[in-house]
Amino acid sequence: MWNPWVTVAAFVVVLVSSHFLPGESVAQQNQPDQQHRVVMHLNSGDENVQRGALNNIRHLYQEVGRERLQLELVVHGAGLSLFTKNTTVLRQDLAQLKNEYGVSYTACSNTMKAMKIVREDLIPEVGDTVPAMVRFMERQEQGWAYIKP
Repeated sequence: MWNPWVTVAAFVVVLVSSHFLPGESVAQQNQPDQQHRVVMHLNSGDENVQRGALNNIRHLYQEVGRERLQLELVVHGAGLSLFTKNTTVLRQDLAQLKNEYGVSYTACSNTMKAMKIVREDLIPEVGDTVPAMVRFMERQEQGWAYIKP
């Protein structure tokens, strides 16, 4: 006959023993020398969304540390306004993140063509101008984590 106490006891044994089995726990995965690479995707022209993405970047660096995190922010579509000299209101924040943490900024070259924006229209902190979808594909193939806030 089925005994519910046997089922509960077995569940507790499995739950407790899983903490002692070989394998990596979250704490083990986050060793002080582990390097993280993140490509962040932004395609919103909404200032609050853009500000939120920059806050996410700042919080990641504060939690993980500059020496353990490499982050690239890739923008396309309406998000290109974040990197355009005459439209961005967050230029100082972008410069600060680049100076403090070494954040890389990439603008989508296809969006630039469609919007008739040239390199000189972008803030100087922008590094690469390549098609955004190609950059996301390449970074993910290289093992980078993908985040879209």
